[in-house]
Amino acid sequence: MKNAVVDELISTMREITPKENNLANILMEVLCMSKEAIYRRLRGEVAFTFSEVAIIASQMGISLDKIVGNSMSSGAMFDLNVLHSVEPMENYHEILARYHKLFRYVKADPTTEVITASNTIPYTFYAPYENLSKFRISRWLYQNEKLRTPASLSDVVISEKLAKTRKELMESLRQVHKTCFILDESVFNSFVKEIKYFAELNLVSATDVADMKKELHQLLRELELLSEKGAFHNGNLLSIYLSNVDFEATYSYVEKTGFQICFLRVYSINSMDSRDGKVCNYQKKWIHSLKRHSTLVSQSGEIQRMNFFNDQRKIIDTL
Repeated sequence: MKNAVVDELISTMREITPKENNLANILMEVLCMSKEAIYRRLRGEVAFTFSEVAIIASQMGISLDKIVGNSMSSGAMFDLNVLHSVEPMENYHEILARYHKLFRYVKADPTTEVITASNTIPYTFYAPYENLSKFRISRWLYQNEKLRTPASLSDVVISEKLAKTRKELMESLRQVHKTCFILDESVFNSFVKEIKYFAELNLVSATDVADMKKELHQLLRELELLSEKGAFHNGNLLSIYLSNVDFEATYSYVEKTGFQICFLRVYSINSMDSRDGKVCNYQKKWIHSLKRHSTLVSQSGEIQRMNFFNDQRKIIDTL
């Protein structure tokens, strides 16, 4: 069993190391060890310690459950990303920082592909808009009963550190070479419904509603332009599909050579993720299966695209 774990670790590291790089040199930098010490471990003469395995898994993006052989069973490891900071906005910053670290790692690789099936407006599109972003944070605060819920979006204070991380994450998301979104046709309807509900609870003001209505129209117009172009403004490919069936959650899948991770949105702004190969492949297969029930509207499907955006404008105008 001990040899099997070591073999699995070494085999996985070799799989994800680009051919032009030397694994020993990478491990020397990751573990701060001499070349001879690294080669003794690679030859199996010296075992990797648990702390060394943990560092390798963190720095190289390797799933620990795969290393210990959990992939041999029907189980899989998920990271729920639930943080426990006393300060909720610090929690939110740490969530964004974690995602930024991930996309900073994958964005420059030409093989990277991000696929998302979303039943709400994706973060990639609403994040640049201040009031829409604050509203999502307010909703999250409201769901956490122990946290003080702001009475207006003007009460939501975005620190300089948080604003910087949010901006960097937004840029990284759009720097991925190939991105695909499958949108539930009710994405705007559900967002508008939430705004109306919070307005009835007096948790957002009339001014907040007016500001979000304006931003939703701006977001919709940007999304329409991007779908016509089939790319982000920086030229990176963007495919948009409209689903003809409803789906119950938001699923995402990120893949590049030697690396994969999948996400399932939970708790409003959080995502549960896994790097387990079986889970990632199943989620990838599930998302691609939704394409069979969807219509491509980026650089295609002009009538469906026009009808969709006209319908969304009418929904926004009900605010």
